Amino acid sequence: MSVAFELEYQSFHQQVHLVPDRPGRAAPPGPFRRRRLVLGLVVALLLVLLMLPIHALGGKTLAADAPAPGQQYVVRGGDTLASIARQADRADVAGMTRRLAAEVGSSVVVPGEHLRIP
Repeated sequence: MSVAFELEYQSFHQQVHLVPDRPGRAAPPGPFRRRRLVLGLVVALLLVLLMLPIHALGGKTLAADAPAPGQQYVVRGGDTLASIARQADRADVAGMTRRLAAEVGSSVVVPGEHLRIP
């Protein structure tokens, strides 16, 4: 590299050197450290709250209870009358499927439809 190019580079790209206020001592912990700590705690709290089901807002656990007689069941995507009947009554799936079909008036269910479990 030529001397002229090196001098030109140094004049346009000056390096910044940080000098601590007190040589030999670290900078005081100041408000930035506290802000980082508070931000970290807030993020951790939000992550914990996101993992919890909030029943008041309609949250459900992964292991939902089986539909009980007289209960309203909301059909989800992929549900069939047989799958709903299997959840409601494992002993008599065929009979529950017939009762659900009579309740709905059809053998087809649509996601979002409300069924009363007989």
